[in-house]
Amino acid sequence: MTTVDLDVPVGTVDRPATVIAESTPVPEAWARLHQDEDGCGVVVRDDLPIAVVTAGALAERWPGGGPLAVHRTRVHDVLDQPCGVEVLGPDDALGHAGRRLLATGLPALPVREGHDGALRVVTARRLLAALLAAGPRP
Repeated sequence: MTTVDLDVPVGTVDRPATVIAESTPVPEAWARLHQDEDGCGVVVRDDLPIAVVTAGALAERWPGGGPLAVHRTRVHDVLDQPCGVEVLGPDDALGHAGRRLLATGLPALPVREGHDGALRVVTARRLLAALLAAGPRP
């Protein structure tokens, strides 16, 4: 049986993030999230991650009041607590990323190399796929 190396860097399984400004209208954010392979994105304020959001979560919080009200509602208006989210570094271990995903209950966590690096994301789905790929094969 092959053991899984949980010390492998998270940078081996992360991918470019769908980044959404908190001022983005909800319908636009929802449409962009549907183009993301995992249906999730990182909400930013001044380039700092403040939340991770999914298309399903936006749909659950879809504002009423007709088309005009919907287009005036911004992503920030429907977030529970847009106060920040943990950001991983590309050298953080897969095991650490998995523990943080479990602890936060989020479907993904942002990954950034350095202060000004582009945002990437590690998702629970990609992490699980990497762990299962390293396991025993028939």
